[in-house]
Amino acid sequence: MALPAEPRQKMINLMYLVLTAMLALNVSAEILNAFKTVDRSLTTTNTTINNSTGTIMASFEEKMAEPESRAKAELWMPKAKQVVDATTSLNAYINGLKQDILKGAGFDPAKNGDSTFKEDNQDVATRIMVEEGKGKELYSRLQQYKQQVAAVSPELANQVNGYLRQIDLSTPPSRNSSTRSWEGTYFHMVPTVAAITMLSKFQNDIKTTENRVVALFHEQVGQVKVRFNQFAAIVGQSSNYLMPGQALTINAGVGAFSTEAKPTIQIGGATVPINEDGMAVYTTNVSNMGTNSVPVTIRYVDQDGNPKTITKSIEYTVGQANASIALDKMNVLYIGVDNPVTIAASGGGDDKIQATITGGGGSLTRVGNGKYIARVNSQSDDTRISVSVDGKVVGASTFRTRNIPDPIAEVGGFASGSNVPAGAFKAQAGVAAYIKGFPFDLKYQVTSFTLAADTDDGDIVSVNVSGNTWSSQAQNVIRGLSRDKVVTIDNIKAAGPDGRTRTLPSLVYYIK
Repeated sequence: MALPAEPRQKMINLMYLVLTAMLALNVSAEILNAFKTVDRSLTTTNTTINNSTGTIMASFEEKMAEPESRAKAELWMPKAKQVVDATTSLNAYINGLKQDILKGAGFDPAKNGDSTFKEDNQDVATRIMVEEGKGKELYSRLQQYKQQVAAVSPELANQVNGYLRQIDLSTPPSRNSSTRSWEGTYFHMVPTVAAITMLSKFQNDIKTTENRVVALFHEQVGQVKVRFNQFAAIVGQSSNYLMPGQALTINAGVGAFSTEAKPTIQIGGATVPINEDGMAVYTTNVSNMGTNSVPVTIRYVDQDGNPKTITKSIEYTVGQANASIALDKMNVLYIGVDNPVTIAASGGGDDKIQATITGGGGSLTRVGNGKYIARVNSQSDDTRISVSVDGKVVGASTFRTRNIPDPIAEVGGFASGSNVPAGAFKAQAGVAAYIKGFPFDLKYQVTSFTLAADTDDGDIVSVNVSGNTWSSQAQNVIRGLSRDKVVTIDNIKAAGPDGRTRTLPSLVYYIK
């Protein structure tokens, strides 16, 4: 009577891995097409489930008209309607979320025949489902649905609660699961088409639950007098796009399932046993790159005793695992400073990624999703950052490590060789050092210098200064400056953030 339940959690976990693997990468058309294929499969399955549920409800109507079954039908049909009504309401709500996301991605329902939208947009689902709170609201609605259905029939609570496990609201585990919200897990920075597919998955969960609960209530009335005139092979897969070593799960069964159908199912040439829900579950780790296919053959006997055979082909693509490693500021790692690095890899979520650095005396610290800080302490032309996913190296890049450039010294922003008014020079407090046009905000401290100037009697007076400001002796020299005098500042020492002390080029100023 009811359609069999599929092992949905495996599907959720594998789809989630594919989703999170792409968050920081450009989403290819191949991957988008894979999501669209999964969504179409879910939509087709939902239609089959709807037809089955409709058949059961029609049988309830027949039971209401039969004197021998009317009493029980009057008891159980209202309970079934409660479940159907709750499912219809929640299904409509999810359809509304789909429309909001599609419109946000550029879909215009007013354009007849034009169903295009920005399939790879990663901002719309984040804004609607995470930032505007619709994902949290969906989670609450799904919880309320489970509670509502569970309360319909206390006498069958154990069986109904077993069916409700189809709607799994747990958050897939990850390294930072303590801070990750349910809605953030499924909808943060995912492409539009992936968000639509995930919503279709939740619709499939509630439709399957509805079908099984309604069928259970019908069984309390008596034997279902329904004659199925169509059988449909139900074949689904966990994902169309996988990375080497990931698991592919194929579910196969017969729609309008009955134990009398006696199905035999072969997947990949091997006979797969059928579980108590009438489904054959086949799992294999994929390896061959490119497009692959697995044949599925279903043999069963229809209600007239006629043997039937249905053949399907499950196609999937195995992609090449790869990683993107980018230095955020420059293409060189600088000694003694925090070098920001962005790392993304296909084949797993951010919690599956491990990054290491060798050469240059380097260390790598993770500071956020895909964000790292690299620190190095020696020059090298072969500093290597490697990225692994689940222990497998998926990419590496080699960088140079260099000392940060030497700064230049100036007095009051006047470059060496400038003609400076005597009053302007006397107003300065000392010598400063900095780097022009460098992406890092580095602070240099002048630690000492020698100030020299010519006097009115033709002598040269020289003062050694400790620190970056004029000493009292230096101030006396500067107060005596007048037009046509020459000031030189040499032996300038400056300490940088890398701990090195540098000797900077001398300065010459002409007083006017």
